[in-house]
Amino acid sequence: MKLTELGALQIAKRTDAILHVPGNYRGGNLEMTIVIDTSLELEDFKDAVAAVVHALKRGNEIFRNVRLNLVFWGEETEARLTPMAMLMTGGAFNGYQCRPHKKCYEELFSYLKKFHARSKVILVFADERNEVLDAQAAGEALSPFLKSKLLLISEEIVGGTEFLLKYI
Repeated sequence: MKLTELGALQIAKRTDAILHVPGNYRGGNLEMTIVIDTSLELEDFKDAVAAVVHALKRGNEIFRNVRLNLVFWGEETEARLTPMAMLMTGGAFNGYQCRPHKKCYEELFSYLKKFHARSKVILVFADERNEVLDAQAAGEALSPFLKSKLLLISEEIVGGTEFLLKYI
């Protein structure tokens, strides 16, 4: 996943648009989630994540003080609180191991709805080989709020609502 500076700025603009969805972010400390698909090689996403975080921090004052949940999505899903600066330096990925495994989006969406519903923005860096096996379960997990907070970053950048319309 090679992400140009223009691509990072595009993601930052779309993230800013997510914050301005009516009823989403009302001020105060922002809580957001970044999901890393463990099927990705470290060198495939590390620079892209750093570029996006840098673009977010540079583009909007809101991203200076963020409660960031970093989720590693694999056979076992692991979450931890991480400072944004550690994403920019790569320190958050110490000990990361790529574990290729084809996954289903409905499982991720269900997990996010259950454990990260408070997040106002959810960025998912995912392998393009993941799929939807149960469209109804994916649709239920995305509705009513997750679809407006989600941005999937893979070979293309797809919002949650676009994903819902395109794949379900």
